[in-house]
Amino acid sequence: MPEQTSVTTRLLRLLLPPLIPILCLCTCLRLEMSSPRLYIQGFDRYDISAATGLSTEQLNTVATRLIRYFNSLDATPQMQLEFSAGRTSDLFHDYEVIHLADVKRLFAFNSGLQALTLLLVVALCAAGLSFGRRLEVAAALRSGALITFVLLAVTATLFASDFDWMFIGFHLVAFDNSFWQLNPLTDYLVVLFPWGFWQDMSLLAGVATA
Repeated sequence: MPEQTSVTTRLLRLLLPPLIPILCLCTCLRLEMSSPRLYIQGFDRYDISAATGLSTEQLNTVATRLIRYFNSLDATPQMQLEFSAGRTSDLFHDYEVIHLADVKRLFAFNSGLQALTLLLVVALCAAGLSFGRRLEVAAALRSGALITFVLLAVTATLFASDFDWMFIGFHLVAFDNSFWQLNPLTDYLVVLFPWGFWQDMSLLAGVATA
């Protein structure tokens, strides 16, 4: 019994703290990915209707369709919409569809990582409490919170100093093709989600994690 308690204590100290920031951030990103309200607020804030010529109802359809796609409820993000003069056509080019498929894989990885870290956090806390290690559980959670705040402080500093560098650097690391380099004059995806939208989402993720 003492040996099991000692092992549990070591696991709490080593594993639980670094799991906390991962769990918090993954959860925030997953909630953002699946929130129609955030998409629609972004459309309103950056006047996407005027930029694209799409109506509010059509933009709501775009948000709903993308969320369903990212959550594997639709096979493709492609959709046909009616544009000016009654012209109906696909919303995205082929390379935009490929990029959205890459984004979907990232979201799927995030969701899987969130589920795994949640399971580990619950299991570690339950094991610690079952062996009477309540103070050790609390200390490990506190350490995890401190790690989270330190990482947020570093990220916030980089965010404030050069968001463009962070944004581009993330895409260079996350994607093995250039399909994320879109043209706002020809590609609806980058018009629907402009630079400012991603700044807002990054800031919101940081605040929610904190």
